[in-house]
Amino acid sequence: MGTIIERIKTCMVEHLKLVKSVDEIKDDTELTSLGLDSMGATNLMIDLEDEFDITFPDALLTPETFKTTLTLDSAIQTLLNSQA
Repeated sequence: MGTIIERIKTCMVEHLKLVKSVDEIKDDTELTSLGLDSMGATNLMIDLEDEFDITFPDALLTPETFKTTLTLDSAIQTLLNSQA
């Protein structure tokens, strides 16, 4: 199943226009520099919600949340911990 970051990156690949494989995604690289735009972010959010069985609250629907793999990991960890 992979770690949370590996699962996030797998979801990201199809939404990052400048990335062809998971190996190209560094944890701290800004996702906009990899081709993530607002439509891609919306679709990525939907895929992440499905992958992790979570719902992003409005408070997390910010550019900061979707800035890097690490910021997404932090948000998802918080949501998963609040469900436990």
